[in-house]
Amino acid sequence: MSDAGKKRKISGIDLGTTYSAIAHFDEYGKVDIIPNSDNERITPSVILFEDDEVIVGKIAKNQAVSNPENVVQFVKRHMGEPDWVRVINGREYTPEILSAIILKRIVSDAEDQIGEGISDVVITCPAYFNDNERKATMDAGKIAGLSVIGIINEPTAAAIAYGMNNLDRDVKALVYDLGGGTFDVTILHIDGNNVKVLATDGERRLGGKDWDDMLLNHVAEKFIEEHKIDPREDAEAYQDLVIKVEEAKKTLSKKPLAKIFAQCAGKSLKMQVTREEFEELTRPLLEQTETYLDVVLKKADLTWDSIDVVIPVGGMTRIPAVVQMLERVTKKKLEKGVNADECVAIGAAYWAAILKVREANSLAEKVQQGVATAAEKVQQAEAAAAVEEAVPEEIVGMLGGVVVQNVNSHSLGIVTIDKTGAKKNLIMIEEQTPLPA
Repeated sequence: MSDAGKKRKISGIDLGTTYSAIAHFDEYGKVDIIPNSDNERITPSVILFEDDEVIVGKIAKNQAVSNPENVVQFVKRHMGEPDWVRVINGREYTPEILSAIILKRIVSDAEDQIGEGISDVVITCPAYFNDNERKATMDAGKIAGLSVIGIINEPTAAAIAYGMNNLDRDVKALVYDLGGGTFDVTILHIDGNNVKVLATDGERRLGGKDWDDMLLNHVAEKFIEEHKIDPREDAEAYQDLVIKVEEAKKTLSKKPLAKIFAQCAGKSLKMQVTREEFEELTRPLLEQTETYLDVVLKKADLTWDSIDVVIPVGGMTRIPAVVQMLERVTKKKLEKGVNADECVAIGAAYWAAILKVREANSLAEKVQQGVATAAEKVQQAEAAAAVEEAVPEEIVGMLGGVVVQNVNSHSLGIVTIDKTGAKKNLIMIEEQTPLPA
């Protein structure tokens, strides 16, 4: 796909726990989402292994009920776990291989839609991913046959998407990123195309799935009360309930009441759930996210008065209780000009272009100074051609001036042994240290 003679096309991919998306520079020079073959802008991160066929997306998600043992979802929660495998039809699949299958489908659909191959990609990951999880994300892209030119934190990508559309603004922004399976809070200073991360924190295993599970357990308890049967112990009934509680959750974001029809072993239960009941059930999860707001604010050494913009990212930020909590704590109205489902992929596409422009500029400088090797001269010609093909001319200069400074989300150190033989973690680079360090 990335042979020297072929036209180069760059894109950004949001590889999500529950949904994924891909963005590119369209023919008008605007960064936009590429729809999948179902003509939908986001694709369920769900895989179905059926006979000799591997299906990703909506069909796989819908088949989860009738074929649960051959369906894989929520893979991102296991990224970087060396011992986690899923065995299907006698074959072992690691999180990297499963993620590569999702990436391949997303890219293949995108190539069909735009009628050209995609050569270089940036893939996003949660700010709170550690080195193993980031490497696993990079490996997934390589297994999918992609040239992964960078990995970027999801909130940073969202901030870039916001900054590139608000070049006249200088703001301190809080990005609250609550997706299907991961959660981050990040505070950034966005000055047009300069993005500086001030502090970040979060949990790699907290997201929409946990809200769904709370509701699912509530329905299952009612089913047990009525029929003395636990639908969670039957694979088909459980998968059916997974889909129904997710739909109910989405309904409750728009309406005060949702109906759920559960079935298991020939028995059934019809029940109603009000928005108030759902909010009460899931309150501990919301409070868990709330604690991180003050933690990150303290890490950034700021007050709420210093925060200008609150950017909601991830489908879970559509839940009314989440919106109310954020507005209560921050005393700010949430930014409406950012699409919570799409801004991460859009920011990743900008970052891919920024990396390509930087590469071309750096090599061009070497050539001008007469210090470039023969190989670097070839590279420079290729990089310049790639930028020309992939990035609109009028924004190349602007992208070349983009500055992004991140911080490390975890302290880094080494294990030392004292005189008594006890092991001790010696921290060398503290968390929230500006990178590179």
